[in-house]
Amino acid sequence: AVVSTQSTGVLFRENLINKMCRHCIRFPNRSEELHVHLAKSILSQAHLAPLPLHVLPVYWSYDYALRLYPIPDVVVVADKYDAFSVNATDSLIMNPGSFPKSNFSFKVYMPAQRKVENCEINT
Repeated sequence: AVVSTQSTGVLFRENLINKMCRHCIRFPNRSEELHVHLAKSILSQAHLAPLPLHVLPVYWSYDYALRLYPIPDVVVVADKYDAFSVNATDSLIMNPGSFPKSNFSFKVYMPAQRKVENCEINT
């Protein structure tokens, strides 16, 4: 976790969207809503592993490290899914996406403005 006097952030590497799609009860109507469902699941459960234990096992001695309390200002889910950023409940959930698969694009987070900027390396 990244902590400063003004904002807090969490960086988490897991392919959550793929696992959520394989084990969801009700699939979203549009694929554009997948990242919104992920953001709501993480924030409503205040946990980085919002799936059942048989899908995403948790080592109980370190479960406290996956909890999101208090809710951070930014959560970076480094997933191989497409890049996205969602503002929900005063928190920003973002995924930079796969660097080589997205034409060498990446995201820059500016904590003072609480904004995300899309950037790309020209080849």
